[in-house]
Amino acid sequence: MTESHVDAAVRARIEAARRREAERRQQREELAAARTAGVARRHAAKLARQAQTTEGTPMPNSPFRSLPCPGCRAQRTVRKVGKVTVSRVAFDVVRCPQAGCELLWLALPERPGQVAA
Repeated sequence: MTESHVDAAVRARIEAARRREAERRQQREELAAARTAGVARRHAAKLARQAQTTEGTPMPNSPFRSLPCPGCRAQRTVRKVGKVTVSRVAFDVVRCPQAGCELLWLALPERPGQVAA
């Protein structure tokens, strides 16, 4: 039995749609791989920047610093989450990273050249 031109056109359109979908899938996979590599590269660069400290002095404007947590009563590496001013005195808002605590409190900001205790 011979195939009509309509059947041939339908088959060609189906094959073209499958080819386009395969190309899109391949492009999505390539973009996902590039995104993953980019995230890993940015994370490595961030860790390298955080590690660039001179002996005993913290990085300037670092979001992390070591403070005693009033809730845990232990020395923790806390994260700066904001800044506030109370009666014209600037404070850093810091958060305890301990899962059970996660306390927010105010701490005096680190000054340039200040050595961490």
